[in-house]
Amino acid sequence: MKKKFLIVTTIPLSLGFFRGQVQVLKKEFNVEFVSSSGVNLETICNDGKVIGYPVEMKREISIIKDIVSLYKLTILFFKLKPYVIHSSTPKAGLLSNMAAWLNNVPVRIYYVHGLRYEGVVGLKRKLLVLMECLSCYFATDVYSVSIGIRDLLKSDGITKKKIKVIGNGSVNGIDVEYFSRHNPDVPNLKEKHHINSSNFVFGFVGRLVKDKGIHELVDAFVKINKNYPNTRLLLVGEFENGDPINKAIKVKIKTNKNILHVGFQRDVRPFLKMMNVFVFPSYREGFGVSLMEAAAMDVPAISSDITGCNEIIKNGYNGILIPSKSVINLFNAMEKMISDINLSNEMSKVCRTSVIDKYEQKALWDKTFESYSKLIKDV
Repeated sequence: MKKKFLIVTTIPLSLGFFRGQVQVLKKEFNVEFVSSSGVNLETICNDGKVIGYPVEMKREISIIKDIVSLYKLTILFFKLKPYVIHSSTPKAGLLSNMAAWLNNVPVRIYYVHGLRYEGVVGLKRKLLVLMECLSCYFATDVYSVSIGIRDLLKSDGITKKKIKVIGNGSVNGIDVEYFSRHNPDVPNLKEKHHINSSNFVFGFVGRLVKDKGIHELVDAFVKINKNYPNTRLLLVGEFENGDPINKAIKVKIKTNKNILHVGFQRDVRPFLKMMNVFVFPSYREGFGVSLMEAAAMDVPAISSDITGCNEIIKNGYNGILIPSKSVINLFNAMEKMISDINLSNEMSKVCRTSVIDKYEQKALWDKTFESYSKLIKDV
């Protein structure tokens, strides 16, 4: 009989990281999902043919609601009697590992996707650090999404446990057939969005929030656009109330005719295909998934030189690395990409190969399956 393997995330959207991988894990495990309720949970469960259990969890610190969530998880685990709990995202990591520990679940995996305390100060930072320490304490096994996150967990004294990185990192690798410029299912939307061959398109995919570097990106583009009127900025993603951008930047996005904001897109490939350069000036990341997706679509990147991202982008080879929170450095990198077309073209030629060699999805799935299968044999 297959052992029950529960994947727990704070919000259903994060379960998308395991799309496809679940079918590989099913060869050995009875995989089920736990996350906050909503249409997304139902959709993801139906897509993966997986049973899902709704348990409300708040992303932000909320002591009373967190205690209620812990209680519900503890009762759920008691009823389901899982052999493996696989948690990711900070709140789910803390609550599910505590609940699993209380239920003596044999294998308790905490998969660290990123460190929310980076860039935070004061009491909130101390609380977030404590959450990470407790999540690792109650886990039997700690995995990191990247080598950089692993090193930070060690240097910041979060845990003394061995921290594993599967392959070269990333949660689910990259589907190089799906993310391909030559995939016939990817439409050309340039004409629809009034982009022609003379335009040089900078693009971003992700949440439009402050810590993604949206302030710096918009300010740098406005300056670039004054010098190079043929440039366009394509923004794919939604504004969020958590860590919101300021009103002045939002106004620029909405009123500048050369900034194209297309909102959230379930399929980002047509928009990546429209870009000459992907720009990712984030303040903190566990692993830059969107950088992988852009590279697989032959799009070189300008990226912050931060944990995770600097494992995907090699400066001067498949992109340019810059300090985060710097408009002038971002402006200079963008201008370099425009003025030196040979450079951006050469980078474009090697982007796809660089991610296939390190992050091809099926190879990562096999390594993940091997790693998790070994855990239950070692218990």
